[in-house]
Amino acid sequence: MELKTVLVAAIVTVILAPGIAVAQKGRISIWDGVYTEPQAERGRVLYRQSCSGCHGADLSGNFETPPLVGRFMPYWSGSTLDALFDYVSTSMPMHNPGSLSPSANTDIVAFMLKSNDLPSGSRELSTGNLKAINFDSAKPVSKHARK
Repeated sequence: MELKTVLVAAIVTVILAPGIAVAQKGRISIWDGVYTEPQAERGRVLYRQSCSGCHGADLSGNFETPPLVGRFMPYWSGSTLDALFDYVSTSMPMHNPGSLSPSANTDIVAFMLKSNDLPSGSRELSTGNLKAINFDSAKPVSKHARK
């Protein structure tokens, strides 16, 4: 193999290694650190301003609005994160649906993930990656743990 081909292959491998690892796993889960701590903090502030009046400061809901923690998780299980984002974006806040920006909604979704004890990561959640993230109510078993 020519040196040039080897160098190109090495560069491509280094650049694409994170994506290749995800492809090998076959999926991205909400358990894979899909938001950042600063993003969840921005989402907390936005949640308090726009959502807590109905869903409560602790996200527990009430007799008229559903909780956003606990039993909330299985409801969205099996979907991808874009389904939750789309619902939040078009239906919330109840008094003014669709009034928040896409970035505000991704920050609120990040806060909801954090509030459900899902781990943070090094990359912010964005509207561009929501369809690729599976909403798993339980942490998926890794391939290494199954052996």
